[in-house]
Amino acid sequence: MYCAMTKKIFILFLAIVISAQASFALNLNPFKKKQKPRQEQEITTKEETNATKKILSLEECVEYAINNDPNIRISANNFEIQKSRVGQAKSDYFPMLGIGTGYNYQYSNSAGYTSSSMWRNSSRSNSNGYYQLNASVNQLIWNFGKTTAGINMQKFNRESAGYDLDYSILETVYNVRVAYFAVLAALANVDIYERSVRINSLNYERTKAMFEEGLKSRIDVVNAEVYLTDAKTQLIDAQYKYDTAMVNLKNSMFYMEDRDFSVENTENFDFLRNNYKMQTIEIGTIKKNGETNDGEHSVVLLTSGIQKQDILQNYKFNPYIIELKEAIQNAYENRPDLKSLKMIVRAQEESLKQVKRSWAPEITAGAGYNLRNSDGQSNTGFTASAGLDFPMINIMDIKYRIDEGKSYLDIAKDNVDLSEKNINFEVQKYYLAMRRLEKTIPLMADKVRQTLENFELADGRYAVGLNNFIELQDAQTNYNNAQLAFVQSVFDYNVAREEFKKSMGAR
Repeated sequence: MYCAMTKKIFILFLAIVISAQASFALNLNPFKKKQKPRQEQEITTKEETNATKKILSLEECVEYAINNDPNIRISANNFEIQKSRVGQAKSDYFPMLGIGTGYNYQYSNSAGYTSSSMWRNSSRSNSNGYYQLNASVNQLIWNFGKTTAGINMQKFNRESAGYDLDYSILETVYNVRVAYFAVLAALANVDIYERSVRINSLNYERTKAMFEEGLKSRIDVVNAEVYLTDAKTQLIDAQYKYDTAMVNLKNSMFYMEDRDFSVENTENFDFLRNNYKMQTIEIGTIKKNGETNDGEHSVVLLTSGIQKQDILQNYKFNPYIIELKEAIQNAYENRPDLKSLKMIVRAQEESLKQVKRSWAPEITAGAGYNLRNSDGQSNTGFTASAGLDFPMINIMDIKYRIDEGKSYLDIAKDNVDLSEKNINFEVQKYYLAMRRLEKTIPLMADKVRQTLENFELADGRYAVGLNNFIELQDAQTNYNNAQLAFVQSVFDYNVAREEFKKSMGAR
């Protein structure tokens, strides 16, 4: 009766353990919420420009890229792999279950000689068969920290993979923002060249009218026509660069939709776009000597053909306020790649512990149940055991594995030291570049205003015959170049600012 009760208790215990382990295998974390299938983000728009085009802000482009970048998904899956490895390391503390069943059949035949004659033999055959069922459970009690070190190592590897995921997101955000600013710069340049085409068109029409009245030479008309052609060519190139910048932006976002979109200005890239409306052309009358004449022999002259560039209207510049020392400290605290390297150091420390403890014994416990049925007779047995098992030790192998682990740990520490030094230099470099451009941009804006004033004066002098077309065109070229340089400075500043933020680990 005691044996029957013992057998029932063991079978009940075995069923509970099997059920628990099956549940754990199906879901290592029962509190983990099931993730919904990833769906491609639907972009909301702030303003519809027409039936097929939409406007996306910088933040919307960044969000779209984060949701669609395969590199981020790869990093996320690597993080999930490391989480699974933590569970695998913990599984050493869960019982090992074994169960087996089978049928065994044995047949034997024996032959021999009788004692009365050498030529007379006798034979005898025998056969038997039996069914057998075996079940066992083995549990690791303690192995003096080997399993614990392995679990900690996988935990630090998981943390490292998590920081790698953060750095992948940081890279994507940086790439999108720089590509977005490149589109804004290209768009501003298109505006500049479009106005240049209109100004050169007005100059050509004015010069042609003045030539017909005998106020200008034929060479001025030819020069005006040449500059107009150049302006049109430059506009085509500017449009091409804008289209290329849009392709690069879509590529950084992994934007694969058929529907096109446009961008909007940002805080430090806030240029007022041209409304593409021709200004009213004032008609004045002058004599060939430059004096006004309202008589019937007056000459019709276009006198206000300049369209003022509105690129500086409502433009406000807001510098990034932070001290260099604070920026370096923020970088040490926030850079995901540096955090990842520090976690690798911790993982290597635990790996070295695991190697050093490889000689340690294991304390185990086990239990088993055996059922055997042979020729209608059943035999059952219950076993329980506990043991202290010492592994086979190769002292030379352990020594060199420890040396190898120490070298890997030193490499991990050196990588952290190298990264900290590089981060320090990166922050300083981008900080200085950003500060230089913060000082340059106001001066470039002044230069735009100065060249515009010079262009207006040259245009007025040309209108009354006090200078030639080359002087007028030089003034216009200086004006256009000043505008283009200003746009480039604003773009360079925004890129330097993004590089500086990235060097601090800030999105």
